[in-house]
Amino acid sequence: MRKHSCKWRKIERPRLSSTRNNPRATRASVRKKLHQLHRIIPGCEAMDNTETLFQMTANYIFALQLEVSVLQSLCAYHDV
Repeated sequence: MRKHSCKWRKIERPRLSSTRNNPRATRASVRKKLHQLHRIIPGCEAMDNTETLFQMTANYIFALQLEVSVLQSLCAYHDV
């Protein structure tokens, strides 16, 4: 029987077990992800409060969803 090769299976996935038992690595991972979130969300570059960052992230996601909805409505209206 021929063995099928899938390209997506060759992608190396991040290992969760390396940070699961290592609190220092877990903190570093969370810090890195928070830093990335700071860069993505407008107006959050210098924010230190994590709770406010999460609130602004939720608001930004809601605004993006609303924008997509409006654009879809405009496309439907103009038969695009």
